[in-house]
Amino acid sequence: MIAAWVQGAEIRAGHSHKGEAFDSGPRTRPQPMTQIGMAHFPITHKNPEVQKWFDQGNTLLHSFSDFEAERAFRWCVKLEPENAMCYWGLARAAGDERSVPFIQEAAKRKGGVTERERLYIEALEVRERTDRLRDRGDDYRERNVQYKKILETLCLKYPEDDEARLLLALANMGDSRYGTELILREVEKRQPEHPGVHHYRIHNWNYHEPEAALDSCKRYGAIAPNIGHALHMPGHVYAQVGMWQEAAIAMDAATRTEVKNMHAQQVFPFNYWNWGHNRHYLSYIQEQLGLPELAIAGARELVDAPQDPKSNGEAPYSPHSQGIRSLARTLVKYERWNELLDAKTIPWRKLPADQLLKAYVEARAHFALGNREEGEKAMEALEKFAKEKAVERLYPVMATDLKARLAFAKGEALLGLGLLSEAAEKQYAMQMGDNDPPSYPEVLFNSLGEAYLRAGAKELAIGAFEKALVLTRNDRFALAGRERAGKSRSVTLPGPQRAYRTEALRSYGPDRWSPFAAPALAVVGTDGKPQTLTTQKGRNTILIFYLGKECPHCLKQLRDFQGKAAEWKRLDTDVFAVSPNSPESSRALGVEAAYESIRFLADVSRENAKRFLAYDDFEEMEIHATILIDKEGMVRWSRMGGAPFEDLGFLKSEIERLEGKR
Repeated sequence: MIAAWVQGAEIRAGHSHKGEAFDSGPRTRPQPMTQIGMAHFPITHKNPEVQKWFDQGNTLLHSFSDFEAERAFRWCVKLEPENAMCYWGLARAAGDERSVPFIQEAAKRKGGVTERERLYIEALEVRERTDRLRDRGDDYRERNVQYKKILETLCLKYPEDDEARLLLALANMGDSRYGTELILREVEKRQPEHPGVHHYRIHNWNYHEPEAALDSCKRYGAIAPNIGHALHMPGHVYAQVGMWQEAAIAMDAATRTEVKNMHAQQVFPFNYWNWGHNRHYLSYIQEQLGLPELAIAGARELVDAPQDPKSNGEAPYSPHSQGIRSLARTLVKYERWNELLDAKTIPWRKLPADQLLKAYVEARAHFALGNREEGEKAMEALEKFAKEKAVERLYPVMATDLKARLAFAKGEALLGLGLLSEAAEKQYAMQMGDNDPPSYPEVLFNSLGEAYLRAGAKELAIGAFEKALVLTRNDRFALAGRERAGKSRSVTLPGPQRAYRTEALRSYGPDRWSPFAAPALAVVGTDGKPQTLTTQKGRNTILIFYLGKECPHCLKQLRDFQGKAAEWKRLDTDVFAVSPNSPESSRALGVEAAYESIRFLADVSRENAKRFLAYDDFEEMEIHATILIDKEGMVRWSRMGGAPFEDLGFLKSEIERLEGKR
């Protein structure tokens, strides 16, 4: 909560003076952004600069660039702390539990706003705040209904307010597709280049009649080429309609743009939720284009990306998890059976999802290579997950699929065809509602078509391949199978498409993420001698920015690091602790004697903290930061925030992973 605004509220060192809600999110000031489109949202303000940043934040929200939008709205709050609409913007950008305290702050100040602004605040207030007296159990649905009612009032009272119409379109998106389309057309007549119009149209028709969004697919990326999501979303539609070349161009451009922005902001793939999704989707599209080496390289990039205990760990949609699925899918589709059986190929974890997929792909590989006994052992491993809730959608399909493979291996072709047909129907039903890369490694109607071909049943094979083409338009595997069965390989496209050439996309940014060079470190030790990172070549460095002598939880962090001194030595790693304390102050405290494995360094001016993003520009104070720099001086991982980083086991394992010692 934002309790620190209450007179006398306790403020913990390193934490925001404005309360817990500000401890998450961006801590450095925004920069003017170009090529993001324009969405003007007039608000009451005293400082003209507030309107400038508010418009940038609002524009970014229309492309779901929430983190950067929050940065802009935070600067608005710094410029005008009592401006209610700035907190309204923060509440929208946060999009999580922090939205509630932010909208509460907006509501406190709504007495000084216009009627139009008051309605915006009250709309978001009813959606984000639970009414304990009126909660009937399905509280969010009812709150959303009330939210849309107030937006409808805004639309009626202010017929020229396009922002109200677009928020209503966003709230109705996918539920009332035609009604949403009519709202978008109304706004488009006045603002044909508004990024929200084209973004929301793409989402609106993504799962139904995707051709209706093709024109917006062309325009959205051109309007906002510096936003990865604006380039990414057209790729969804292009994949839906079977325009795989255009889909690849969209996803590749999006991935490169995200990498360019990550490098510019000194952040990591796990900080950009859309990067992993982009890269995963691009690998899937590259499979469809017959580019397995590119698809595999992309999957390995996801697997090898810096890990993080919070944002790139075991969650199903972390980059690492998506990389494992992507790698398994490509290797199955392209029948790389020996690679799948090589223990070094995929870094399987002990998670049920990983172990189920491992058992499945290994069984497939063994059956394909004629190792029936080993295939049955893998089936036994898979059966252990029959009652595991985490994999309840996948298990029945995989179990039936593998029974079919076993039947074929035993020479019981008729039984195998029946089982594979059953599995194909289940997989079809599971994937029909999907608009992301499929969770199943293969379209089983393609497998069924191949099995019919082997049995000499060409008409049945054509029928199976046709079913696969309903599920995945212009699926290259289904088209090739249908052609072998005797039906021409005709391809129907809803529009022209360009050829996918990676060299033509270089202007968007690098084709893959790489660690970035560490900023300059210019500090002095307790002995008064200068310390830089140039002397660290050949050694890893953990750089800890702590808050100085008055910070007890910083000192606990340093004690914990001292306790792992032997581990850091084994891993050729030095630990530097940087604070605003002067060398004299650190000597007086006797820190190097107390923490003998740590080098204490002075950053009295805070200039180093600013270069390493360990400084809050909004509140003008240093914050906690832990940064891992490799032997070549490249930043491999970092964590900034209101509390010191305490998972030293993760840091040890990440250094081991980098060193190849795991």
